[in-house]
Amino acid sequence: MRTPKRLDPEERLLYHPALLPCPHGGALVVMGHYLAWEKTVQTLERVLSVASRPGHCPHPTCLGSRMRLLSATAQCLAVPGSTYGYDGLVRSAWWRQEARATSREIHAELASQVRISVSHVGYLYQQGSLPLLACHERQHRDHLAQLAQAQGGLIIALDGLAPQGGEPQLWCIRALTSGCPLRRGWLVQQDQPTFEAFLKPLTPLEWPLLAILSATQTGLVPAVATVFPNSCSQFCQAHYLRNLAEPLAEADGPLKGDLRKTVRQQVGALIRQEPRPASGHAGVLTVTGL
Repeated sequence: MRTPKRLDPEERLLYHPALLPCPHGGALVVMGHYLAWEKTVQTLERVLSVASRPGHCPHPTCLGSRMRLLSATAQCLAVPGSTYGYDGLVRSAWWRQEARATSREIHAELASQVRISVSHVGYLYQQGSLPLLACHERQHRDHLAQLAQAQGGLIIALDGLAPQGGEPQLWCIRALTSGCPLRRGWLVQQDQPTFEAFLKPLTPLEWPLLAILSATQTGLVPAVATVFPNSCSQFCQAHYLRNLAEPLAEADGPLKGDLRKTVRQQVGALIRQEPRPASGHAGVLTVTGL
């Protein structure tokens, strides 16, 4: 059984609903004689004791009489079910997304301002930061709609990062022209059923998929053809050129070795001659320029 952390609030805040008229009947809401929720919130600046007093419509026949109108300002202070404020959550998410910081590095930054463990840093990122990031990315739907209308549909690209040491591989689906991510996920396997399960959530999109740009993984090509049979498919040119250059680079290695061997045979003796003492600064072998 873990020991609960003791926090001493510096200030107590009591919030009321921002909507005084009932949103259904229009009558002035009545405040309840109890607190809907009460919690301690750790922000990056101080510890607060926050409570919210609910309101409801006084008319029994109105739908607002069965509602608990809460303060939106109070709910913007902290994550539901947590004592950590949104400011610390956003700060840790920024370190994770932009600085690629680990949980221990984020904990070292936050430990001087809030009381938190290393394991809880990772928990907040999974349960708090990622859902907020998903909500933020959904705000790009209007831009995607304009882009799809201008192009007649969307062109998407699929790519994955090479895993290290047998770890799951991170894959990303994004709109090619705007770079907006449509879906990300860690794939334990790279076979056709896994790729099909990863691609199927894109099928209900209201915009048609004109073309799909992807790599040439064995299971990815048939998965794209199965999930999106009416879309054009093209292999990524960057991957194509890189794969084309690999045999050239392998053939270039022996060529460079033969070239060095030939140069050493012809002018090696001249290069290895002891330099004659120069009449200038010691150690200066050649001087060029105006």
